[in-house]
Amino acid sequence: MTTASGADTNGWPADRSTSAERVAALLLAFGKGGAGSYHGVSDLARAVGRERSQVSRMLHALERGGLVEQDPVSRRYRLGWSLLVLASGAGDAALLRAARPVLRKVVARTGEVALLSVQRGNRSLTVLREESAQSLRAGGWVGRSSPMHCTASGRALLFDSDDELVEALTADDLLAPSHGLAVPRNLDELLARLHIERERGYAVASEEVEIGLTSVAVPVRNPAGDLVAVVNISGPTSRLITRIDEVARRLRAAATALETALANPPRPPLSPPGSELTR
Repeated sequence: MTTASGADTNGWPADRSTSAERVAALLLAFGKGGAGSYHGVSDLARAVGRERSQVSRMLHALERGGLVEQDPVSRRYRLGWSLLVLASGAGDAALLRAARPVLRKVVARTGEVALLSVQRGNRSLTVLREESAQSLRAGGWVGRSSPMHCTASGRALLFDSDDELVEALTADDLLAPSHGLAVPRNLDELLARLHIERERGYAVASEEVEIGLTSVAVPVRNPAGDLVAVVNISGPTSRLITRIDEVARRLRAAATALETALANPPRPPLSPPGSELTR
């Protein structure tokens, strides 16, 4: 499906997307249903805004390569084991491994969706999500990328950036039309908001990227002090707007726990005496 600007739902120009981009969009569409979930061809076609026949051909090619697999009864598809093997070497495995239990604790203590995001170019990319049991759930899924100027995760990722870099990363998006009620309208507004958020140690985006949605984000640093990710909570404004301080406190504790885990990775188990391989 395309937007009024002519871009598809993944942000690529619909008339200029390459075959590789179309395949990437199709694979990312699988992440919207949760781990191991099956998807019908028609559902996937709607998700990526392509003809059903085109998506079916791509799925057959991906199945031959082991990247997706089809259930013989339902004829629906899910991601294949070969893709899991590839994914195991992607990104920062130590960060993801350490973040999952931390995000689960955040969900248990707040009742809201918890996310881990990293910077990819001029976007905030969601790489891990722990679901809430709340009936009203916010949007967002693994693989989704968002502008940096109008999201809590994006602005938290900008905490270490100087003004010139902030301008370079957000210039195009600041010019784009937005339906958010509180989106920074220019660079000066963005820099002023960033100054406040850096001082208090967390970013808040309420009614910015989406009406009715509020997010809070806190940076995560590696042992060298580099900002490598953010942990954030996202949920309906009606639930979060009166809990900002509490949520920020929970996220700061989560970021500290994650930083401690990154600084003290688990040691591999020692082999018992006499277990060495002999020739």
